[in-house]
Amino acid sequence: MKKLSLFATAFLLVAFTTTQAAGTTIVERTIFSVKASPPAAVLNSFTTIFGNVPVRQWKLRSDGNWRAHFMNNGIAWEATFRPDGTLVKSERN
Repeated sequence: MKKLSLFATAFLLVAFTTTQAAGTTIVERTIFSVKASPPAAVLNSFTTIFGNVPVRQWKLRSDGNWRAHFMNNGIAWEATFRPDGTLVKSERN
């Protein structure tokens, strides 16, 4: 009985440690999902570069940049903009 109790305690300790480590990893890669739209400069820049493509989701990243997730000609894309509207990068997903 003592062995079973010891085993159960060890298992729970490992499970708790793993959960904590996974939570820490997620926190280090913070991306804020917001319902608000980005600044006008970002929207204007997006429209100038990609046209009137509907954006599936805008995300405000922890570094202050805005990321657009959208479809262009049936292909998933991401585009990252600085708050002043400067395109940082765009890539296919």
